[in-house]
Amino acid sequence: MAAAIGLAKTATEVFLGVGTVSIDNLTFQLHYRWSVTLFIVCSVLVQTSQFFGDPVQCETAEGSVDDDVLNSFCWMYSSFDMPGQFSGPCFRRKHVSAHLYNTYYQWVPIFLAIQAGLFYIPRCLWLLIEGGLMSYIVKGTTGRFIEDSEDKIAKMLKHFQEQIHNKFNSYAFGFFGCELLNTCFSILSVYLTHKFLLNQYLEYGVQVYTYYSVIPDMRQNMTDPFCELFPKMAACHYHRYGMGGREDTRHAICILGLNMIHDKVFALIWLWHCFIVVMGVVRLLTRSPQLVSAEVRYFLMKFKMQRYFKNNAHIKRIKHYLTNCSIGDWYVLYQMSKNLNQRFFAEYLTVLAMTIDPDPTVEVEEEEIFIPDEEQEKYRTFGNGTSRKGWDTSLYE
Repeated sequence: MAAAIGLAKTATEVFLGVGTVSIDNLTFQLHYRWSVTLFIVCSVLVQTSQFFGDPVQCETAEGSVDDDVLNSFCWMYSSFDMPGQFSGPCFRRKHVSAHLYNTYYQWVPIFLAIQAGLFYIPRCLWLLIEGGLMSYIVKGTTGRFIEDSEDKIAKMLKHFQEQIHNKFNSYAFGFFGCELLNTCFSILSVYLTHKFLLNQYLEYGVQVYTYYSVIPDMRQNMTDPFCELFPKMAACHYHRYGMGGREDTRHAICILGLNMIHDKVFALIWLWHCFIVVMGVVRLLTRSPQLVSAEVRYFLMKFKMQRYFKNNAHIKRIKHYLTNCSIGDWYVLYQMSKNLNQRFFAEYLTVLAMTIDPDPTVEVEEEEIFIPDEEQEKYRTFGNGTSRKGWDTSLYE
């Protein structure tokens, strides 16, 4: 029992990304993690015949036809005769002709698997663009206690100056582009599903809600959207050659048992599509001000780090840096703020703002975190042979 609980805990942590370095956000994860999982689970579910029976089971009025042959024939050719007088309990009432073509039933598992792959494409692109940068930067600085914090701040500062400063706009815009792809692929998924279900998907969820929101007595004269799109009963014409060499046609009634799960699966997918498209659009709308306004970018960082920004003596210099740095610098720092120990990051950001493009017009107010001018110079020259002995460590205590 303990082993099963431990396995479940481990699987949950892996799925939710607990303890891993964050390189994206919740909306991004809804697309590549939750959407992919949903479509894969649904794809597997509709193939599990032991729970819902065979895809189709047919019978004739006489026993001269082998059941397996009849079932295979009716399922293979994907055409069920729907005569006007047919009155099964769950059949399609609205049809263009006397035939119901259900080719898409056979392709549902493959189609859902393709949808899962579609939602994972932006994730793959982002992993290629990101290249493990965040994992490299935050290594050893994500815990509750940071050892040798002075050394690590100095090394991270040197790395930022040499490798990141004003060089990572493509990194930021690459992520924003992947966010745009997520939303585009969500809309594309809706369109493909609509076409796959013969242009009957867009209003499917609304129709299901309308039908099942009324009392059962009132449904007698209404069309059941579940049965309209995924009928459970149909008629099949089985053609064979008789003993005399002439064509022999047999009429069979068929139970489409797999549609019992198809209708619920696509109702769930319809709800998820609505949710994921809205989330994607909202993300793009909130991302737009960040691209055009440095004040918005500073507000987001301040909101995340408000506990440590509140009484920081150098908040004006931090604001000056964040409102004047490139979008690439800001985005790398914002990602770092989600992964690093927050106090450690506040100290690092303060040093960064004081040593890279500081604002000479800003005067130090109340001292909570104070870095003397000579200390700033030592940070700037770290890595060029300067000794760390004699540095003021009050910043980290």
